[in-house]
Amino acid sequence: MRDPLLIRPYTPPARQGSILFFIQDIQRTTGISISYSSNFLHLNKKIQLTGTEHTTGAVLNTILQGTGIQAAPVNGKIFLLRESSQTQYYTISGFVKEVNSHEIIIGASIYDPVTRKGTVSNAYGFYSLQVPDSCNSIVFSHIGYETVIQALPPPDEGQLDIHMTARNQLQTVIVSGENDSVTLQAGYINMPVGYVSNFPALLGEKDVLKSLQLYPGTGSSLESSSNLLIRGGGADQNLYLLDGVPLYHTGHLFGLFSIFNGDAVKDVSLYKDAFPARYGGRLSSVVDIRTKDGNMKEWHGKGTFSPVSASAELEGPIVRDKSAISLSIRRSLVDVLYGKRFHDRYGKYSLYDVNFKLNQVINSKNRLYLSFYKGQDNMFIPGDNVILPLQDDYKFAWSNITTALKWTRVINPRMFSNTTATYSRFYNLFSQNSVVPLSEIDSIYVNGKGVSRIRDIAIHNETEYAINSDHRLSFGGGYTYHNFAPTAYRTNVHAGDATQREAPKYYMSEFTAYAEDELSLLNDRLIIRPGLHFGALAQSSSFYPSLQPRVMVRWNMPHMQYIQASFAQMTQFLHQLTTPVINLPTDLWVPSTENIKPERAFSYSLSYQKQWANNWRFNANLYYKQLQNIVTTNTVLNIFDNSDLWEKKVIAGNGYNYGSELLLEKTQGKFTGIFSYTLSWAWRKFARINSGQMFPYKEDRRHNLSLAVKYRVKPRWNLSASWKFASGAPFTLPAQIFPDFDWGRNIYGYLDGRYQPNGGNVINYLPYIAKLNNYRLHAVHHLDIGTTIYLGKGNHFRHIITGGVYNVYSRSNPFIVSYDQFTLFTYNDFYPLQLYQYSLFKTLPYLSYTFKF
Repeated sequence: MRDPLLIRPYTPPARQGSILFFIQDIQRTTGISISYSSNFLHLNKKIQLTGTEHTTGAVLNTILQGTGIQAAPVNGKIFLLRESSQTQYYTISGFVKEVNSHEIIIGASIYDPVTRKGTVSNAYGFYSLQVPDSCNSIVFSHIGYETVIQALPPPDEGQLDIHMTARNQLQTVIVSGENDSVTLQAGYINMPVGYVSNFPALLGEKDVLKSLQLYPGTGSSLESSSNLLIRGGGADQNLYLLDGVPLYHTGHLFGLFSIFNGDAVKDVSLYKDAFPARYGGRLSSVVDIRTKDGNMKEWHGKGTFSPVSASAELEGPIVRDKSAISLSIRRSLVDVLYGKRFHDRYGKYSLYDVNFKLNQVINSKNRLYLSFYKGQDNMFIPGDNVILPLQDDYKFAWSNITTALKWTRVINPRMFSNTTATYSRFYNLFSQNSVVPLSEIDSIYVNGKGVSRIRDIAIHNETEYAINSDHRLSFGGGYTYHNFAPTAYRTNVHAGDATQREAPKYYMSEFTAYAEDELSLLNDRLIIRPGLHFGALAQSSSFYPSLQPRVMVRWNMPHMQYIQASFAQMTQFLHQLTTPVINLPTDLWVPSTENIKPERAFSYSLSYQKQWANNWRFNANLYYKQLQNIVTTNTVLNIFDNSDLWEKKVIAGNGYNYGSELLLEKTQGKFTGIFSYTLSWAWRKFARINSGQMFPYKEDRRHNLSLAVKYRVKPRWNLSASWKFASGAPFTLPAQIFPDFDWGRNIYGYLDGRYQPNGGNVINYLPYIAKLNNYRLHAVHHLDIGTTIYLGKGNHFRHIITGGVYNVYSRSNPFIVSYDQFTLFTYNDFYPLQLYQYSLFKTLPYLSYTFKF
């Protein structure tokens, strides 16, 4: 028989309310005392009654359903008691933000001290974590911010948004206002833009890609180039994402600077291995760059002047705490500061970048981001320039345009979704004015114009679902429409004199889908992350599907150390055909076709990491990568020469990259620094090149070493220095050279009606190539020093002065190396046939100024 206390008549005043509301009303209406503990009873949880409850027991049974708590009448009271061995969990979720600007914080750690379970905030600052009802507080931490210990609110009170304060408030917020600490795990680096200011930079231009080159496994093809090479892979094997939009060309000014304006970038993430399943389309790495969202609280601005460029930034709220914008503009000054005489002799160059972002909060669960980027380069090289006489006038103009519309949604406390629609266009225009001698007294003028273009329209979705604290699932997919027009070249020469052909155009559809599961086992000692990425490229004449499994296994050991192993299969449907030495946009991007298969990579890695007291960390990596269907050209390629189909100039082969990496880094204190070393090999093998024998790839660098240090003399004064070393690049030299006797008999420069440009006193030579890349150039190394001074103690106006010296000991590093004959001032005088090395920079001081408000 039920106790009279539980069958006492009671009609609730409403069908909806919190647990606390109904308990209090029962006590007030019936006079029955109810005893409970708020430690395990979530009093603010919303309850919906059925309408059939008309006794105290019926109401209590409904509001306690699923909680593991039961009503027990004892001595005239009702006790709400938890069932034995019953622990209840509930989910907390929200966004982690910076306290002043409300910018979201990526990669913040969220940790429950009771269960020792945790998670991290995602790329949009969102987190989700299950905690037991016995938990009283949660720890929020980030290497660049002060730790927050947050008392847990009652469940179902909505999102728990956390606001964190940057470390070293005096220096970081008042002076620089930027986080400068790097999050690093095996195969992964997350770098806030503030870190870029830590070390010296060429001509004062801070560059996120060059900062990544301080870490092992990364390098560049040329001295001081921003062209990023990862573990022996080519530049085209990196997937560059700007707010989720893929980019096809990332270089300004011969690749000396990247298109990523430091004023616009918030942070950059680099994946070298253990690739998450959501990424695909490239073989070597993923560089995921996020721009600033805009300050939600107040307006701020910045202007910077360096020897080569000027930039400005403005950000602030349109509606406080609801919408904000961020606008950054950068423009080169080379064409402005130097006169016409300089331009006529050496050439003219100009560039600009525009980054814009709108951040709109719809409500606590929905937000929209609209981002836009345009970068434009213009270059003119006269044929009579004094650096390298070319005999022809060349003009280059290339640009990137990207747009992204993102919708982020908190579906429920455990599920977060991001849907993105993107548009991107890369456009390259090339023109050449030439004088072509037909005979000693006859010549024609040729005006040529070439265009290469890529357009992408895409939509994709990423969804994260936290099943519990030990089990997380992510899944999604997308569609991309590609429009490729690789080459289109026309001249003023009539069709009867030269063959002209319309450029082939490719209209393709790319489909992607992925799923990934992350499991934490054995009390978080073992973490397993299996995943599967599906990609397919479809066009009229071919269809290439690809299943790409990935798996990462990490074993956490005591004393902040772990071992990690990973495997990833990657497929690349696009290819870059390249011949130039410097990073001009004259490379030809082409798709996989019926005759050209997708490139594939199978990557294996084994890593160990150890940290001491959050100040020091040591990382060691071993990696091996097998490459299939890697493409190259079997001839010297002029990308705008469409006299024949480009597919006939392409051959496929295999490759192998392997090596080891070491990193020792001090991350906090007055003295910080990085020591990194990479020992690596990169090989290629093509059946129709080098007699089918394996040879070192052009990006093979046996040894790469970086040493960078920073010392904070005073809170507003830093000193820094960096030294980089890289083994010489492989280079092909002929085993023998033979005189071309046909030209040698040509005393007056004529032979069978042909014209010899250099006159008749020179013997031309034919090289015999025994092996490819059989020699190496000189090693590249340079020492750079710098200093940064922060001025202005107020909260409104601040000044930053940065100065330094690039290449202190004036090392002549190879930029371009060739063996050839060159004329002096007449056609009768020539340099001898030998190797010539051209160096770009020797000792070069710089000074830049930044004004903030």
